[in-house]
Amino acid sequence: MTIQTQIKDEFFEKDASASSAVLTAINAKTKPATIAKTQSTDALSIQVKNLLTPFEGYGLNDLNNANLMNRVDSKFMLPLSFLPELLAHLQGHYRVLDIQGKRFFSYYNQYFDTPKLDLYTAHHNGKLNRYKVRQRRYVDTATEYLEVKLKNNQSRTVKTRIKLEKNNQHANTTAFIKEQMQNNFAHLNVTQQSGYNRIALANEEKAERLTLDFNLWYNTPKGDKKITLPGFFIAELKQSKKTKHSPFYRLMSKHHIFPVSFSKYCIGCALLYPERLKANRFKSVLTRIKQLHSIKPLPLENN
Repeated sequence: MTIQTQIKDEFFEKDASASSAVLTAINAKTKPATIAKTQSTDALSIQVKNLLTPFEGYGLNDLNNANLMNRVDSKFMLPLSFLPELLAHLQGHYRVLDIQGKRFFSYYNQYFDTPKLDLYTAHHNGKLNRYKVRQRRYVDTATEYLEVKLKNNQSRTVKTRIKLEKNNQHANTTAFIKEQMQNNFAHLNVTQQSGYNRIALANEEKAERLTLDFNLWYNTPKGDKKITLPGFFIAELKQSKKTKHSPFYRLMSKHHIFPVSFSKYCIGCALLYPERLKANRFKSVLTRIKQLHSIKPLPLENN
């Protein structure tokens, strides 16, 4: 089956349409009810592992042009069962992040927002110069960062972060948040926890990275409403300057697959708090998620 046939059959033809609170949460280091690594017996995990074996690897400190803390993003929603075939087509065009022989990784996030979810609302209303704030834990390496992402009025994503040590200094983290957010938000609390598995690809010559995120899940801060999204994965192309002269973008364009607007944080909020949040801007993405749930994916453990 060709890429175009598989994508059309499985997806497109089915498409009918810092505050003290932050510091307290960081130091409390709330963990989800379960942060499970993908088991080696899982069919898709084995398949992906085998498909990643021929890729040339790179290390955490090997990237220069493709580091991209200031970038433009293009995101694509694709059926999970398409992931193995996509990897086969990307071989030779990208290197894969390799840490001691491991080539796909588990991420755990805590997102912060105001009590009224002003950061969510700013995104929903299409405001530029908007922020996302999160604490990210790289489960496999047990490292954590506090990150602030700015989407500026040139539609560029600018990410800044500081590493969180066991003994965090409150003054440093408070100063970081105030500096990055220009003192615009005084009260931030944990509003969501989430996670996924990620394959991190890079093309240094093209100055781009491509992340493939699958096995998405969301939960409330209390851990009482877990939502899993096993039917699809998010491919996110990160470039210093938006161009279609990219191996991945050319592949998508060839088969008439187009970018979508997908914010992991906002989609999580819309799913977790439908009774209190306006979500008109994300209606098409939420519809696609529902449709992709009806497609039987390859076996995949819900992280």
